[in-house]
Amino acid sequence: MEKQEQTTAVEQQYLWAVGLDTEAFPPESLIGDRYRVLSSQIVVDTDAFALPELPLEFQTYVVSYLKLSRLSLHLPRPYGLLLIGEELNLSEVFLLENVPIDRQGKLCPTLAEAWAEASALRQINLLWQVLNLWQPLAEQNMARTLIDFKLVRVDGMWVRLLELQADVAAVHISQLGDIWVQWLDLAKPEIAEPIAEFFYSLGRGEYDINSAIAYLDQMTLKVMENQPLTVRIASASDVGQQREHNEDACYPDVKRQKRSEQADSLRDRLAIVCDGLGGHEGGEVASSLAIKTLEQQLKTLLQQAENDPDFSAQGFIAQLEMVARVVNNQIVAINDQQQRQAQQRMGTTLVMAVMPRPNGKMSNEVYVVHVGDSRLYCVTKDNLRQVTLDDDVATRETTLGYNFYAYSSQRIDGGALIQALGTRASDMLIPRVQRFFIDEDCLLLLCSDGLSDFDRVEQICDRYLLPVLSENKPLDRSCQDLIDQANELNGHDNITVALMRCRFAPSDPNEDQVSENDIPTSISTAEEEADTEDIQTETEDPAGALALTSPESETSEDLEPELMDMDSAKTEFAVPKQTNSAFIIILILVALILGSGLAAMQFPQVKDWVRQNLPVSLQRFVP
Repeated sequence: MEKQEQTTAVEQQYLWAVGLDTEAFPPESLIGDRYRVLSSQIVVDTDAFALPELPLEFQTYVVSYLKLSRLSLHLPRPYGLLLIGEELNLSEVFLLENVPIDRQGKLCPTLAEAWAEASALRQINLLWQVLNLWQPLAEQNMARTLIDFKLVRVDGMWVRLLELQADVAAVHISQLGDIWVQWLDLAKPEIAEPIAEFFYSLGRGEYDINSAIAYLDQMTLKVMENQPLTVRIASASDVGQQREHNEDACYPDVKRQKRSEQADSLRDRLAIVCDGLGGHEGGEVASSLAIKTLEQQLKTLLQQAENDPDFSAQGFIAQLEMVARVVNNQIVAINDQQQRQAQQRMGTTLVMAVMPRPNGKMSNEVYVVHVGDSRLYCVTKDNLRQVTLDDDVATRETTLGYNFYAYSSQRIDGGALIQALGTRASDMLIPRVQRFFIDEDCLLLLCSDGLSDFDRVEQICDRYLLPVLSENKPLDRSCQDLIDQANELNGHDNITVALMRCRFAPSDPNEDQVSENDIPTSISTAEEEADTEDIQTETEDPAGALALTSPESETSEDLEPELMDMDSAKTEFAVPKQTNSAFIIILILVALILGSGLAAMQFPQVKDWVRQNLPVSLQRFVP
């Protein structure tokens, strides 16, 4: 998990300059002898490896940006703050990174512009994202941003804000309805009627945020009834170039890649990566236990979601948080039992993508559960977006409003984790659950930091991730390519990846058949399934409700066999599933004949028995 310093070429980063006097600084001019103006308020840093300038104190609006920086999918992040001019006539230029500017340095289209070209699913999705941003922005008195046409931009399937505007007067979500109703003529026919009803009702103030989001949730499920969505998942793991043991683990298990070997309730719906902490016989135990426990819990949870007519996103999120705490409690119990202290305590990171089927209906929503610094990225034909934000010191310092990320990340302990599963009690754990909708073909990459360190994902995306979408590159081969690249470019840590490819197209039976035939089956599958059943992390009551156990209900005797089982060294061999049975029979028969011949030389009774029972054609081999 330790980071090492490396210097690499980085792609040109575009910044948005808030408060820039465009007349005083035309294109190609320099701001502060460092920032080159491209056009309007778009600038680039000509010295990206030097820390940006900062004042001694931050104004309130800057602190609001910092506190909202956890919403990195949608919001810009403070980069630098310049004071331009003389002492008595200073002007402030606020530089923002992570802004909606494409690779050519052009602003992404506004929401109003993108609406006309969007599919029905995307039209709903864009509105849904705006509504989900309302509450966190309102808490920082920045909700006015969402009703400013120029500030709400669309980058692929993501709503992204150009900058924030403080509320100078009271704002209400009904104002969104008044704005959106102007777009009714451009709504796609399949949603025109329900979206019109929604816009007018929203404008009349008949919805609060939660009910408005719930309405769009139901609209999405309705549209998905006529939309085929095929999801396929593969994973791979490697010890890396410098470690002796692999403390990572994943689901699907690297030895059970065939879809036919995975539980029906989990197949094509779950991907997990865990990066163990605590060294050999610590990190390995924690990550393996986490995967096995999560697999068991999610089997029940996804079955319940499929059969629950009252399924709700809020309820499902709460259950996912509880599942993370169940895993945490189990690892904490082992740490306490073995009296592990401080750095000796085992733990694991977690990044998990789950796609439920609410009430048995096909859905395009993804739930991401995250603890630590393993990451999830979303790749589309247009862009690569990091969905999760690391639970490290640098992120904490930024989101608390203490400092800009560029400075926080330079701390000696900037990359140190502030939480992981198993290192402390569940009341101190904050598992983060994100929810989003996909509305186009995409690839979700889950990975440990053996791949993501030093921005390697961004560097290799075009060559190794985009072809999975554009060229239908096999997932298993793509996983191995990512492992190879991580070993070549990083190699300092274990590497684990899981790919979840989502395509709005019917499944291809021929592709699945080829994939099944290409993947070997491990002879240890049955043994591993037995191991999994040994971990009793769930029970079902007569009503079928999920009962999550707590560490108080487990004794040290219950945990010790599992620990010993995972500490045992195992040598496993992968063999083809369909062994040539005729070849094996021939070998047995030859051994029988040779053995019979030797015995017959010593014992006449054996010779008589052989002549009575062997075919005449084989008796000539007997002396």
